[in-house]
Amino acid sequence: MWRCSNCGTGIEDKYAHCWQCGAANAVQQRAPEPPPQPQAVPQFASYEELAKVPRRPPWILRRGPLQRITFLLGAVVLVKIISAPFVGRYGVYIVAGVAVVALVVILWSFFRRDPSEGVGIKLN
Repeated sequence: MWRCSNCGTGIEDKYAHCWQCGAANAVQQRAPEPPPQPQAVPQFASYEELAKVPRRPPWILRRGPLQRITFLLGAVVLVKIISAPFVGRYGVYIVAGVAVVALVVILWSFFRRDPSEGVGIKLN
């Protein structure tokens, strides 16, 4: 509400003139200022500068014919090592031991208890 400076009548804000004497509102209503425009942060130029992403993966992680041949040769060398007399004699035990250790590691990650579980009351 605003008061007319001429006659003192109370008038609602939506009216620009006094309904009794016709005088204009002496106190001009300010238009709300527009919000300031957001400015870019000066030290941030692009995502590439923040996250140093390599242009290409390392040679061994690429998928190409040379990498496939390298993996094939590695598998052949591994089979040759496994077919050695020591590994041939105890190979079953070695494979079983590695399998048990791998199973324990995998199950350990699945059944590990969450430290925040069981503390307090769950409300959801």
